[in-house]
Amino acid sequence: MISLEQTSYYFYSFPVTIEVTVFLEKGEIMREIEITGSAASKFEGGYPQISLKDLVNEDDFTNNGEFVALMKGGHFVASAYLAKEGNGIGWILSRKENQTINDNFFSHLFSAAFNKRKALQGLSSSTYRLFNGQGDGLGGITVDNYDGEIVISWENEGTYNHRRMLVPAIVDNLDSYNNVYDVKHFENGSTIRPINGIAPNPQEFKTIVEDGTVYPIHLDGATKTGLDLIYRDVRKQVKKNAQYKLVLNLLFDQTGFVSAAITGGSTETEDVDQSKRAKSDLVGEFVANNIATDSQTVRSMDLRGFLDYANKHNLRFDLITINLPTFMRSKKGNFNIRKDLTSLLTQVFTLANKEADVFVATQSNSINLRDFRSGVQKALMNSKHKYSEKEGFKAPADFPFDREYTKQSPFKALWLKLQK
Repeated sequence: MISLEQTSYYFYSFPVTIEVTVFLEKGEIMREIEITGSAASKFEGGYPQISLKDLVNEDDFTNNGEFVALMKGGHFVASAYLAKEGNGIGWILSRKENQTINDNFFSHLFSAAFNKRKALQGLSSSTYRLFNGQGDGLGGITVDNYDGEIVISWENEGTYNHRRMLVPAIVDNLDSYNNVYDVKHFENGSTIRPINGIAPNPQEFKTIVEDGTVYPIHLDGATKTGLDLIYRDVRKQVKKNAQYKLVLNLLFDQTGFVSAAITGGSTETEDVDQSKRAKSDLVGEFVANNIATDSQTVRSMDLRGFLDYANKHNLRFDLITINLPTFMRSKKGNFNIRKDLTSLLTQVFTLANKEADVFVATQSNSINLRDFRSGVQKALMNSKHKYSEKEGFKAPADFPFDREYTKQSPFKALWLKLQK
């Protein structure tokens, strides 16, 4: 039987008391939920995320991580857990009717994912993603390794409510670690916190080295680490191609592009982001890399406002990076990547010198690679630049994705070489 109990435990530095659904490993009968015929076909075909319209009775939805059996006319379709995340209300766990959902089930998932990352150990970076949510078989959770500092990100309330089962399954499969932290991404303003008992010496900062560049990783008490690992391959090419160049970095927050360019030998950088925190984080990177600030101009300002300013003052650059969001508010007109990609990039490309290198990146799910590339190409034509595409970047191997869920990784990046 499914029961509810008040449970206190001490994964954190203070006791947490919440209402938890307890699922017995033996003899447990999951609550059965009737789904529509189209939903049954979808899940049997491999699609992993549940939406509210998939349920015959929408009142069957709970947001606490409850494990349920999805049924169609008495026929078992899949086991799942329920929790709101984005446009979905839960994730498929298994399509095997006799599969017990317990600590052994999750331990196997984490073990398989961690073993796939063995090849990354001992390379130029000791920092990589250990578990990438649905790409590794369990939506709603990611795990990152920052040279022994392990950060677990809960993407919904459901996985968070099962942390007493999930955290030991993660830790038991780690070869080694220094400290383990977690952060609740489903809560606005949530900060990274050390997990009591498995964070003996929690750090506010951890210095890591990637391709010879130093990055201070923000941990205990931070809302973001300061470095998004998925841009690793782009950073490498930015660094290789920045020597003796004037560099413009737009919306650089979390990308690491600025420090990559400077340590790659750029003569000057102009760095613009709308986030004030991005500026303070960047100053920390300068200190970590012993970078003199007199050749770097860092601006916290509206992007469209800067583009107008740069054109007015005839600023031109030899290398440009820009990391585009799905949506961005601006005093001079909001940006939507599906509607405004070409118009914004047309303004950006007018700032490029002849033979400049331009790196355009995004993690938006709202645009596919074909439309992204088309929008970039139209902007280049609008700005009357001849060009060649040097490289199209894919998500690194430690960021797998489920092709039944999304045909492409949300990460997309292009390297364009302008011509005379």
